[in-house]
Amino acid sequence: MLRKVFFILILATLLTGCAGAGISQAATELTVQASDFAYNPASVTVPAGQPVTLTLKNTGNIEHDFVVDKINVTDVEASDSGPAMHHQMGHEPEYDLHFFARAGDTAVLNFTALEPGTYEIFCSVEGHKEAGMIGELIVAAQE
Repeated sequence: MLRKVFFILILATLLTGCAGAGISQAATELTVQASDFAYNPASVTVPAGQPVTLTLKNTGNIEHDFVVDKINVTDVEASDSGPAMHHQMGHEPEYDLHFFARAGDTAVLNFTALEPGTYEIFCSVEGHKEAGMIGELIVAAQE
């Protein structure tokens, strides 16, 4: 009898653990507005280890992008605006996070940041960073 109770407890524990394994976390959703030549907000905070959906809305008169040069991320998927005719087409540096939106368009970037820290964001279109189009992405540790 004791063996049967023990078996039922083990089975219940395993089933409970498996039931939660297929549940996906809801993404943190943020929108950043890109204008000529600033991000609004200039600082965004996302949780470490959780999915993020970042929308870039370009309200400027020219193309803008959102770049983080070095950051440990996974599950990166961008839906850039328009055909793949980005300003750096053919000679893009390898950025860890990078997506763009043409003037008046919106683009979406999905990612999961893995390491807490503060990372510089900037627009890589020539002269934009120098004109002040910079900000910060804060990846916050989860309690």
